Amino acid sequence: MNHEFSGLDNQAQNKNFVRISGLVHFLSNSKNNHKYFPFALRHENIYNNMLRKDFLNVRVFPEDLQEKIKAMNENDFVELTGVLRSSRGSGELYLAALEINKLDKSENLQLENQVELSGFVHVIKAQSEGETGTGKYTRFAVRQENHELDGQPRKDFLVVRVYDEALRAKLATKSDSEPVSVTGTLRSSRGSGVNYVRCVSL
Repeated sequence: MNHEFSGLDNQAQNKNFVRISGLVHFLSNSKNNHKYFPFALRHENIYNNMLRKDFLNVRVFPEDLQEKIKAMNENDFVELTGVLRSSRGSGELYLAALEINKLDKSENLQLENQVELSGFVHVIKAQSEGETGTGKYTRFAVRQENHELDGQPRKDFLVVRVYDEALRAKLATKSDSEPVSVTGTLRSSRGSGVNYVRCVSL
């Protein structure tokens, strides 16, 4: 197993859980990486009376799951559970899949998009605030401190956007490195395509 895909320390301060469903979207470079199999999950939902599409970055490390996803077809409807990670190279957010299940499109299934995180506040000094078509937001990261399978320390910085005014005010009272818990949904920026957690509660 690749060291980048390792379990979280079994501590409440490091809660990291994602359940999400959507359509398989294969990437052109999927076959060029031997450590993991990357693909995107297209998650569609109605937001402000318009269809919103999020393309969410997924990496599959376990070999049995790699074979499972490779046997699927483009636009197959699946449900994933896993943990969020930040890439060591780019720092970009991705979902490390722990379980992949194919669902029947003919069934009237409710789309899942659930994220639960806990860790420590990491203040992002550069571009900590922004604005999109859905409003202004404050950006920060949940810092999680874990260990790799070989015992080496690992840190993940999981980017969160907070849109709600009351939650932004609450976040402003928190200091860097203070414990924090977040629930929300996994999204992709319409401009850059970068993935982030949209905060629902803090």
